[in-house]
Amino acid sequence: MKIKGLHEFQEKVSFFTGKKILLVPIYFISIFTISFLIQFSFDLLPIIFFENGIKNEIIILFPILGIVLMGCCGLFLVYQMWSRKDRLKAKYGQLAYQKIILIGLTGLSVIISISIHNWIPFYRLNSIYLSYYPLSLFSTPLPLYFTSMYSLFSIFQLILGIFFLVIGILMTLRAVSTFGIDYMALVYLYFPEESKLQDHEIYSVLRHPAYASLVLICMGGMLFQMTLYSIINFIFYYFLFNIHIHFVEEKELINRFGNSYKDYQKRVPAIFIRPKNWKIFFKYLLGKTH
Repeated sequence: MKIKGLHEFQEKVSFFTGKKILLVPIYFISIFTISFLIQFSFDLLPIIFFENGIKNEIIILFPILGIVLMGCCGLFLVYQMWSRKDRLKAKYGQLAYQKIILIGLTGLSVIISISIHNWIPFYRLNSIYLSYYPLSLFSTPLPLYFTSMYSLFSIFQLILGIFFLVIGILMTLRAVSTFGIDYMALVYLYFPEESKLQDHEIYSVLRHPAYASLVLICMGGMLFQMTLYSIINFIFYYFLFNIHIHFVEEKELINRFGNSYKDYQKRVPAIFIRPKNWKIFFKYLLGKTH
């Protein structure tokens, strides 16, 4: 199966030529797993502290701190691809992209792991999450507070969670097939002279479809768990993307395109589709837009 933009990506990174391209998913999965395990370790800390007789309220923060730590690390690593561009190009020329891509890939792997982590109901690991206050406040699924309608709420949140998960996955696949691996891997950032104008219809209703896909996956996890932990994690995750979009990526785009891009920002949302444009969005998911 031919993957759009794969050849162009391999041309820029000599250590991924030929069958060596298989190292990319291996590397990605390895970093993803390490990041996920670090977050999971922070989820376990309240249990470890509680079992050792430490019942300070500070233990409620550990699951949140794990997400914040990995989120900041991931964002910082992705930022390196943008902030070091000019220095690397001045020093390495055509090899600049090759020098930075693994750092960017590491950051992306970490950021994606956070969206998946929000699907993990770690509060079921030990009864202290649901029995010890204030841990229970953050860990108890909110539908449990509506005992008379718990079953109905549970079914509704499960359906919504899976819906956003499926939409997010489809958006990711469509982004790769539409824009290509090279575009997703920011080859255009280091080789602007080779970049192609992306005038796909999805850009008329959404500025960042690839980022939106990850946000929707994380939102699906929030709805699936529906705890204060999952809600806080989602808010932080959404905040991370807004920081990167407004202060890094779109700063570069404004420098490149000027007021025309500022006008575009006003017309088109970054992450969430306006209801009036849902038809175009779902046509995009089904591959019926150009």
